[in-house]
Formats: sequence, C-alpha cells, structure tokens
Amino acid sequence: MRGHNRRGQTTLDFAFGMSIFIAVVLFIFLFVPGILEPFTAGVQEETVTTNRVADELTHGLLGSTRTPKVLNRTCTVEFFADNNSAGCNYYDATPGDPENVTERIGLDEGQNVNVTVYGNVSAGGDGREVLCWDDDADTLVEQTEAACDTGPTSRDVPLKAGDSPPMRNDDSVSATRVVSLFREDVTVEVVMW
Repeated sequence: MRGHNRRGQTTLDFAFGMSIFIAVVLFIFLFVPGILEPFTAGVQEETVTTNRVADELTHGLLGSTRTPKVLNRTCTVEFFADNNSAGCNYYDATPGDPENVTERIGLDEGQNVNVTVYGNVSAGGDGREVLCWDDDADTLVEQTEAACDTGPTSRDVPLKAGDSPPMRNDDSVSATRVVSLFREDVTVEVVMW
C-alpha cells in the first residue's frame, strides 16, 4: 500500500465544496439586508402614514365623520391658526406653537409634515394657489391676493401648516384629497419626509 497515492481530495470534491461556499456567501449578501430591513424606516412606511394622515384630516379631524370630505370651516381655520377653542377633533398639546402640526395630527416628533390647502377661488389662476381665510370678508381667498393680510394684527389665516417640504421630490411622500370647504372644491395636500 505504500506505493499507492493516498490523496483524499479529488477535483470533484473541490468543485462541490467551492459551490457550497459560494452559495452560502450569496445567501448572506442577498438575505441579510432583508432581515435587517424592518429596523429601518423606508418610503413605504411614510406612504402609509401620509395616506392615513390625509384620510384622518379629510374624514374627521377637520370635519365630521358623518360627512367625510366636507371640512368644517371653523375647525379648518382653527387648525391652521393653531387654535382649538371650538372643541374640534384634533389634539392640540402646545397651543400657540405653529410648528406643532405633528402633535395635532398624532405623529411622532421625529416625523416632518406639511399640510396645505390649495384651490382656485378667483376667476383666474391654475387651481394650485395656497388658500387663505379672509376673516374680514368671512370667505376663502388666494394667499397671493391683497385680501389675505398675514400681518401681526390680522386675523386672516393662510391654510398651510408645518415646515416647508424638501426641494427634492424623492425625499418626500405626498397624498392629496379633494374636499369641500365653505362650498368650494379644494385640495388638501399632506407631504411627509
């Protein structure tokens, strides 16, 4: 037996071992990121949250659940004025702080949100004008009009709350709902990032 080659590994054994090794390495690279994914926030989570916020605002927080998508004028104006003296459905933990829109709609502090009401209530325009509540005339006007006075003594309220969304669209998620406010068709847009 001394003259026989006692080599324990053949070419076939080596190929089989290397293919198992490569398969394990590929498995690790392909599936470990998926295992860790639930621990990172993604766009899909923000999409669900943005749609939930838009539905809650248009179906109850700014109006009544009995008449969804018909916003209550008083609650809508007070929401954007950061006030809740009328006993509306939203929570106002820090009155007088216009940046507390996240608290008013029930979001965590780490989330950024912007809620804006757009429309076209004048003869011209493209329907993408930010609306304003003109307290003197008791009507909706476009924020660019002179009737929307946002000075310190004015009681006019621009229908926009929260920080400005980022300039890059891929950093934010938006949801829009067409609703009725003071007998006008308007668009409520919720943007989160």
